[in-house]
Amino acid sequence: MTERHSGDGEERSDAEVDSALTDALRTRPMDPRALARMREAVAHEWRASVATEHRPLRSRRWLWTSLAAAVAISTLTLGWFAWPVTAPVSFGSIARSETGDVEVRSALVLHHALHAGDVLRTGDKFTAQGPTLVALSSGGTLRIAGNSVVEITSATEIRLERGMIYVDKPPALGGSGRLRVLTQAGLLEHLGTAFEVLSEGQKVRVRVREGRIRMHTGSSDVVADAGTELLATPDREVSQHPIPTYGGDWLWVAALTPDYDIEGQALLGYLQWVTRELGQRLEFADAHAREVAERTILHGTVRGRAPLDSLANVLATTTLAYELRGDTIWIQSPP
Repeated sequence: MTERHSGDGEERSDAEVDSALTDALRTRPMDPRALARMREAVAHEWRASVATEHRPLRSRRWLWTSLAAAVAISTLTLGWFAWPVTAPVSFGSIARSETGDVEVRSALVLHHALHAGDVLRTGDKFTAQGPTLVALSSGGTLRIAGNSVVEITSATEIRLERGMIYVDKPPALGGSGRLRVLTQAGLLEHLGTAFEVLSEGQKVRVRVREGRIRMHTGSSDVVADAGTELLATPDREVSQHPIPTYGGDWLWVAALTPDYDIEGQALLGYLQWVTRELGQRLEFADAHAREVAERTILHGTVRGRAPLDSLANVLATTTLAYELRGDTIWIQSPP
């Protein structure tokens, strides 16, 4: 006859197996029905292992090793699914991409392309192959020049790794519309501001078009108002220079202007939108010209048209004309 060995835990009962499984899974409970199926499967295997009286000691030791490994894997698997994961939140959506796709890497999908209408989320790191307009979930827009790389670090913060962006957060949004920009030179904060950021090689340039920004460089804070350019060098020194808020340097921004719906809107509101997008001031030649702008209601569409391109067409349907005078768009009645 075969001798059974009973020393040092080499013979276990069904109750002991059940107790071992229960203790291992206690910290991360699973569905009762799934747990019952696991118990039944393990108990079945154990009964089969002891049913044959000629099973060698080495085989039983191997069985217990396998059982312990199975319990450990089950525990780790449950832990993986029970581990708290912060879901990414919407940062904005692609409103327009002039040329090429937006390639994005995220925690869930390593690499894929986004197109107009697709959503950008926190944790995404994307490359804009061509000029791209992003409508921000918090209001305002982010305009991105081609071949720029941006990482969304939070719902209110981005990191510009390279390229050029333009942040437009109108003053009407208040504090809820703030967006911080991390660069290799420091952190940019603003209040109701439109500003451009360029990161190229070791140089970071900031141009403030509207409002005010603050740059934290680590060693000091620099505040810049509209019409100011900040230039940060590798040694973290920051210089300031006055700049115009209109003209050729801003044409790429105007090309990415979000569409303005003129249907049923007053002409005055449209003119204010045009001048703000162009970084200029709106002036009327006389009270009559302003009155016409206030009471004229527009119809049609300027969708897909840059502000200056649409201005002549819109005013052609009215009794008014415009003239560019430096930093001012001058609106007047015909003589």
